[in-house]
Amino acid sequence: MKMQQCPLCGKEQPVVANPVKALAETPGTLIALARGLTRAQLLKRPAPGKWSIHEIVCHLADAEIANAWRYRKVLAEDEFGITTWDQDRWASAHQYRRQDLRLVLEQFRTLRGRNVALMKLVGRQAWSRTATHPTLGTLSAGQIIFHQVHHSANHVAQIERIRKSLTSRQSGTRPSGGVATSRG
Repeated sequence: MKMQQCPLCGKEQPVVANPVKALAETPGTLIALARGLTRAQLLKRPAPGKWSIHEIVCHLADAEIANAWRYRKVLAEDEFGITTWDQDRWASAHQYRRQDLRLVLEQFRTLRGRNVALMKLVGRQAWSRTATHPTLGTLSAGQIIFHQVHHSANHVAQIERIRKSLTSRQSGTRPSGGVATSRG
């Protein structure tokens, strides 16, 4: 498997042949993973200081909002400066644990769909357009997209581990492996 270092987070990630397709599949995957779980299960944190499934989905939805702005700015404007955000402050200030997960999932599905449609519309040539990140320097739209692909995949895998742990406890079996220690 061919690997590539993400310029945003520095992690080695598998190269995805079709990043737009990978991004388009995430909302359906999240909806399927949330289906059948109780509110208590969705809000159960796997460890102190770690996010629940509910909170991870809220984080992905907020990241999609932030990146929707980034995509549009970098694809349309010259000399765009990327702003950053504090994900833990957003989780607290936006009261992730109290948000309606159905609305969050619908918003994520809709906005991810719009972002994917934009990526297809402008085409890969436009992905070479750049913006300046305050600590990482110059980044292309393609690099931001690549990061979002593996950011989504990492959080989906985290949710799968939490879900497996929850359903294993319910059936009386002990899960193998641990829960991711990173929030994103």
